[in-house]
Amino acid sequence: MNPQAEELLKAQVALSDEQIVAGQLSAISKRVKKRPVVLFFGRNTFADNTKYLYLKAVSEKRDYQVEWCTVDAELATSLKKAGLPVHQIGKNMDASLDLLLHAAVAVFCVNPNESLKGSFALTACLDGAKKLQLWHGVSVKHLLLTLIPHISIRDLVNRRAWEFASRADYVLSTAATFDGYWRSVFGCKTLVRAGFPRNEVILREATQHELIGCELPASMQKLLAGPQKKVLVVPTWQRERPTWLTSEECLVRLSQLGQQKGITFFVKAHPTYQATGGDTHEIGGLQILNPGVDVYPLMRSFDALVTDYSSIQFDFLLTGKPVLSLDLKPGEHQSFEPDWSLVPNVEFRHRFTSQSFETRLHEALYADAFSEARREMCSKIFESEPLDASAALLRLIGRLVKQATADDFSVDYCEDAPALSELASGLTKSLTDAA
Repeated sequence: MNPQAEELLKAQVALSDEQIVAGQLSAISKRVKKRPVVLFFGRNTFADNTKYLYLKAVSEKRDYQVEWCTVDAELATSLKKAGLPVHQIGKNMDASLDLLLHAAVAVFCVNPNESLKGSFALTACLDGAKKLQLWHGVSVKHLLLTLIPHISIRDLVNRRAWEFASRADYVLSTAATFDGYWRSVFGCKTLVRAGFPRNEVILREATQHELIGCELPASMQKLLAGPQKKVLVVPTWQRERPTWLTSEECLVRLSQLGQQKGITFFVKAHPTYQATGGDTHEIGGLQILNPGVDVYPLMRSFDALVTDYSSIQFDFLLTGKPVLSLDLKPGEHQSFEPDWSLVPNVEFRHRFTSQSFETRLHEALYADAFSEARREMCSKIFESEPLDASAALLRLIGRLVKQATADDFSVDYCEDAPALSELASGLTKSLTDAA
């Protein structure tokens, strides 16, 4: 057997073995008595919806234990230093398996495949828990199960990610207009109406713990507080089909425009690229943020947001400030995204091309005419009070913990069931006596 074929066979055998173990752990997870424990999962950085819901849970009186779960040792260490409850998955594998198997509720904001590093075994440990999926924003992308017509399901990487995500028991939907979409994406029929926890800090001051993960150098903090115009540039993950917004030409144009017009551009790639994003730094006048940085506590400091089609644009509407997005025509990008029919038909954004960018940016910053449309769009996509998002979700989690940990057994006293004729006779006698 050639070396490549031998390595492939080893990988297939290892995968097969893990799937057998996963089946056993899944069966055990569905049988063991659950403990009042709620686990929160995210990316390798401290950000997004689970971060804010977790911190809200930690800060309040509750009847259950809370843990942030991560495989990242650096993140686990930083949260421990801040006095926050955290479990580093895999540091002690027996302890990790015990924790996951007995958890009453697990909360995600990205695909469990990402949080649990594609592990069949670790994911199976949560099969008996109530799983709440918050996801990370309103989308003009086709996601998960709705990608089957577009991306091959024969590929294990795709199939595993979609199957893991479709195990959610509850999925957050911020408005009725998205209910059918989220049901199709996750295959989940129980939807939860609430806002995104991460949006709360757009509307109020962040707490000390909420600032973890959004640290910036002093020079950038000074720029954010300065009087000049500040623009956040956030290209999305484009499935390896880059748009103009991630091109070298675009970055050069931003650098030149910033120096000419006195505008400070903060550029942050999608969190998917966190591992290769490098440190936060300045280059050519551009403020380059590490892709893993949490920008939500900083959002109100920006005067406009520029994107191709990232979900962050919909959250940015809560600032009341302009949104610019790349005007991609059919055939210019993916055949299936961006799909603007997935959101309400409200013209709320300044559309731009590579040729019209400077003109549209000037209009957005100095002659904005979309403020009313942004308010309309905001009311359509966020039906509940944004500042009540975490409180509402914690009420749900409290109920789920009680359900998962309540006694759910019955006792059979080994007595024969009375014959039907005896039941009828007893009923007749009861009615006669009553008369």
